Amino acid sequence: MKKWLKILLIVVASVVVLLALALTLLSPVAKSYVNKHGKELIGRELHVDRLRVNALGGRVRIYNLTVYEDDDTTAFFAFDTLDVSVKLRKLLAKELFVRHITLAHPQVRIVQDGSHFNFNSLIDHFASDDTVPDTDTTPSQWRLGFYNIRLSDGEVLYSDLKLNDDWDLNNLNLKVPGVYFDGSENTDAGLTLQLADGGVLRTEASLNMDNNDFAVKLELEKFAISNVKAYLADVMNVSRLDGVLDAVVSVNGNLSDIMKMFIDGKVDINGVDLRDSRGAQVAAFSHLGVDVGGIRLDDNSYNIKSLQLDGLQTHFDIYKDGNNFSRLFATKSEGDAEASAEEELPELAENGEKRESKPLKLSVGSLAINDAQFTYNDYTLPDAFSFPVRKISVKAVNLKTGGDNNARVFAQLPHGGTAAIIWRGNIDNWKQHQSLIFNIKNIQLADLSPYSVAYLGVPFTDGTFSFTSENNIRSSQLDGRNKVDLFNPEVGEKRKDVDPQVKIPLKAALYILKDKDGKVEIDVPVAGNIDSPEFSYMKVVWKTLGNLIVKVATSPFRAAAKAMGTAGELDQIAFNPLQVQFTSEQYNILNKVVAVLQYDTNIVLDLEPQIDMEHSHKQQSLYLLKEEYYMMRHPDKAASDIPPQTFLFDQIDAITLKDSGFVSFVRSKGITAKRPSDKEVQRLAERLYPREAAESSLELLAGYRNEALRRFFDQQGISERQITISQLNTDALKSGYVINSMVIGDEGLPGPEDENVDL
Repeated sequence: MKKWLKILLIVVASVVVLLALALTLLSPVAKSYVNKHGKELIGRELHVDRLRVNALGGRVRIYNLTVYEDDDTTAFFAFDTLDVSVKLRKLLAKELFVRHITLAHPQVRIVQDGSHFNFNSLIDHFASDDTVPDTDTTPSQWRLGFYNIRLSDGEVLYSDLKLNDDWDLNNLNLKVPGVYFDGSENTDAGLTLQLADGGVLRTEASLNMDNNDFAVKLELEKFAISNVKAYLADVMNVSRLDGVLDAVVSVNGNLSDIMKMFIDGKVDINGVDLRDSRGAQVAAFSHLGVDVGGIRLDDNSYNIKSLQLDGLQTHFDIYKDGNNFSRLFATKSEGDAEASAEEELPELAENGEKRESKPLKLSVGSLAINDAQFTYNDYTLPDAFSFPVRKISVKAVNLKTGGDNNARVFAQLPHGGTAAIIWRGNIDNWKQHQSLIFNIKNIQLADLSPYSVAYLGVPFTDGTFSFTSENNIRSSQLDGRNKVDLFNPEVGEKRKDVDPQVKIPLKAALYILKDKDGKVEIDVPVAGNIDSPEFSYMKVVWKTLGNLIVKVATSPFRAAAKAMGTAGELDQIAFNPLQVQFTSEQYNILNKVVAVLQYDTNIVLDLEPQIDMEHSHKQQSLYLLKEEYYMMRHPDKAASDIPPQTFLFDQIDAITLKDSGFVSFVRSKGITAKRPSDKEVQRLAERLYPREAAESSLELLAGYRNEALRRFFDQQGISERQITISQLNTDALKSGYVINSMVIGDEGLPGPEDENVDL
């Protein structure tokens, strides 16, 4: 063998031995370096159990790596195995070709405390100190390719210290067959993970990196929605939120204009139970299913194939300081509200200009609410009110924001009552066309007593109530027809502990309105322009009913008289304020009054004596002058305790100037004329008996007249319970007894002058 060849072989052998030795020592050296210089490399302590480097094969394997927190003792990130293989020869052609990346059982612990995370120091370590922007726009000549990316059996532990909430995501698996940066093929990825508290998430994603088209499919199975309860604390006072969510959602779009994405899929939520901070149930349902046909955000279009809600249970409670829903939702502070307002940014189009919002386009192919329960509770009344509605069913087909729609609602009310609602109309332009029909049957009036007590001061004790309402709106003009149907309505005694908001004689009204079979039927029309700020549907209804009730209820006496066929007007008994004894005509009216009171012993009469004092005091002054003359001529007829006017009125009132004795008498009082006139005599009478004296004597006579009236009714067997005489009214335009009537139990309520009641 030639010497140079022998030397060459020895050199090559030596190089091979040295290279082999270097490659052999590369792994332990690399491991030792990493373990000793972790903080220099990543800013954290780290530890590797084993590290295998195959420099010739382009493969690196790392076993049992742990990266610690800033305290150097708590594990932040760890994995069992990381296996990376690269085609080294491709590097010569400026191509990074990664055959595979395999990561087994990675574990990461993420802790959030407000805006601070436990990985902030890692970000700060790798942050660039170079403040000069990179202006090099030359495209890279390197080509990249990543294939067979796998992550298996991963686990993520997340803790939010401020919300005191923890998430444990385990069984995390990721599979990416290839990442294609040139867009020659779509980059696909599949991810699965499991939540320790319940739920499995599976995703399939595809992205073309050349044109930015993407497609994502999400499958969520048996996700426990209690996981999100902590994140509702800022807006809701929730103590419990249970339920299971299943969803399959597909999203297709382009990253260049994310608002043009198309969303469809199905969502099912089962067994929901929502409770407020006091532990009271706010809402619950057994199943909610939504089938989304398509959502386009850029077009503000929402197509829902079907929406079904089963077994809903909820209630609305009214308190003096709000309701159960206002208590459920927390109120943000002014600072938070301002911050939220500042964070709201206008929606931008692809070119950066403000995107014009489009009108909502909503369509629901099928809407069904089955077996729902709703309870209305009002705790603001003197007596608490609770009204449960069961078996609520809502059905609608082809609902849409544009065009005509129709829906039907049925429900069961307490004690066998029913309710039905039929709606037809337009949603977008609702003022142009609406038709709403209510049909409520067989409500027990006693169930409504808390409201009758609060508003009217009396409870309902018996009776049933039905209500039909048909309302149509055409170009903002409302035409409503309401029919109230009552059977055998009865009210109890007036509540002394309640100051009613509306004072109407309800008992008298119902008493009069009931026919011989105990039925009451009232038609209440409602009309008006709904655009008017003064228009209120319920105000019109209650005002109409109130005025009708007052008008009817103030005349139960007239109604009873009509029922028994008594002829004549019985609203007033006219009399001469100067007389005390009743005439035959007046006794005829009084006898009819007695007959009506004997016919119906539930009627109470209040007789209000009225005098037209403005004219009567002059007549009384003249009468007193005549009485002085008469008693001078007939002193034997004077009585010490009874005014002569009570029994001598007719004789004294008949005296005129034709009586020569009376002429001489008035001349002796100061009239100089030989033949005095009526006017001169009247002036003399008013001078001798001025207004104050005349009025005083008329008021005295009124007392005697009232006593005579009481004796008359007592002799006819009419008790004081049915007859009262009120105080004398001296400001009337006519003199007489005005007859005010009511039914026993309605005493003290408005009279005829209160026909218009402010509701």
